[in-house]
Amino acid sequence: MHDFSLKYFHAVAQTGSLSAASEQLHVAISAISRQISQLEAQLDVTLFERKPRGMSLTSAGEVLYTYSLRNTVELSNVISEMKGLDSVKMQSIALASPEGMAWDFLPYVMACFRAQNPNAIFSLKVVESAEATQLVKEGVVDAALTFSLQIEQGVAVALQSPAPISALLSANHPLANNTQLSVRDLANYPLVLSEPGTTLSYLFDIACHLAGISITPALTTNSMGALYTYAKENTDAIALCGELSVSRIAKRDGLVLIPMQEPSLLQRSIQLQVMSHRKPPSIVQDFLSFLSHMLKNGETSQ
Repeated sequence: MHDFSLKYFHAVAQTGSLSAASEQLHVAISAISRQISQLEAQLDVTLFERKPRGMSLTSAGEVLYTYSLRNTVELSNVISEMKGLDSVKMQSIALASPEGMAWDFLPYVMACFRAQNPNAIFSLKVVESAEATQLVKEGVVDAALTFSLQIEQGVAVALQSPAPISALLSANHPLANNTQLSVRDLANYPLVLSEPGTTLSYLFDIACHLAGISITPALTTNSMGALYTYAKENTDAIALCGELSVSRIAKRDGLVLIPMQEPSLLQRSIQLQVMSHRKPPSIVQDFLSFLSHMLKNGETSQ
């Protein structure tokens, strides 16, 4: 495969159309189309589904796209090592996560790691879970700590840990002494829930459907801070969240976390995701080992 045929393939895969790739590369559409056809003939596979409004990758195309992304990242790392760059790039750790992890837990882990590795330089993108996975796949970030219900092509799971959904409420709440709660228990209290489209909201809807009830939340939000503060300031309120997201601060603020009993609310897991078959820089490997250790041993309440 020629470098420029992969380059054209990559541009079409990234933009989703020949015309957009043409604008990005400043190359004629016919030239790009010809190279794609030649590449498909050489590999004897169909890489794209041609559609009226663009082109989408086939399963074979997804495999090649993943390879091209990984190849680009690896080449950048090799060049940095050859030049002996021990400055900013070699000490940088780029991460992505949804706000639930970014609100307290992940910054806490980063601070603990930097206390032992003062040259570490972090960047953190706070995005939805699906986007965090995509950023890993594209090599934009080194790793993502995210909630997931499935595994994506081009992404490896370095660690997977259960992340069941719990109820967060005041220690003075009428239900605070329960060992478990059901969705029916929540019906008579102001409920705080993450907005539709999140894994938590999706699993909660399933639990309510199976229980045959409908609950209208008092607050839906995409802000972990808003969810937490509402539950903290309203002694009747119940917020649904992952224990890992709030356990450190909940103890300080006199809030309790009670497990939910519905099986659907136990299905969620948290994944530490990295690019498949990529060897990250040593500083990133060290941080991932550190983060995995804290997740496995539950060291989140110091």
